Amino acid sequence: MHQTARSAGGHRRRCRFSHLSRRRLHHRPMSHRRRGLVHDMTPAVLWMRHGTCEDGLCRPGAHARPHSPLTVGGSVEAEFTARQLQDHHWPLAVVVSSPLRRARQTASIAASTLGARVIRPLDAFAEWRAPSCVLGRTPSQYPPAYQAWRQQRGHDLDSALPGGESLRTFAERASEAARIAHHLSTTHGPALVVSHRLLIGAIAALHIGHRNAADIFSLASEFRLAPAGLWAPNRGVSP
Repeated sequence: MHQTARSAGGHRRRCRFSHLSRRRLHHRPMSHRRRGLVHDMTPAVLWMRHGTCEDGLCRPGAHARPHSPLTVGGSVEAEFTARQLQDHHWPLAVVVSSPLRRARQTASIAASTLGARVIRPLDAFAEWRAPSCVLGRTPSQYPPAYQAWRQQRGHDLDSALPGGESLRTFAERASEAARIAHHLSTTHGPALVVSHRLLIGAIAALHIGHRNAADIFSLASEFRLAPAGLWAPNRGVSP
């Protein structure tokens, strides 16, 4: 039976892991993989998406602004996921996060719930830097310059609009983030990294062997992970 909880909005939610295949990204309930995560093959690094933030709630589909805080529901989501890990006795050593406000708040809640040590946020774990012209805007509000750039970015991997990050730079940073997370786990022990959907999706794409920056960004864009959801490489959640 799935374990569920009610969010602040009254909806029942499940703590889910995102499972990655070569063709698609989809979710599997944590309860289906529970024993594998905790007892058989404990992941050295567990990636967690931040909880729902104000921009995510009020501007669905928009690139959230860096200082957008967690909603009350987002705080509930973060605590619920942390209690799931606590119930399964995952031997967490440290919690680290992106420097963005919503990730730092999620990390603080998770660390407090789990009684774990928080280390300073690292820029490598931040979300893809969307151009300034689209922050907080929904797709219907994107300016023509951004729409034109989207059409050609896969062919010019080093191009970027003001305030934004090129696809090549993002792919390189995702690779660096994976290396840093691995180093933290070997230095301190099992690590919970609180980050963002696109960044975690890029690391997932790297994990299955993609190296082309355009492919990595495309897969990251398709990657689906619920707020406060968890992801680990396949070996970490296999029975």
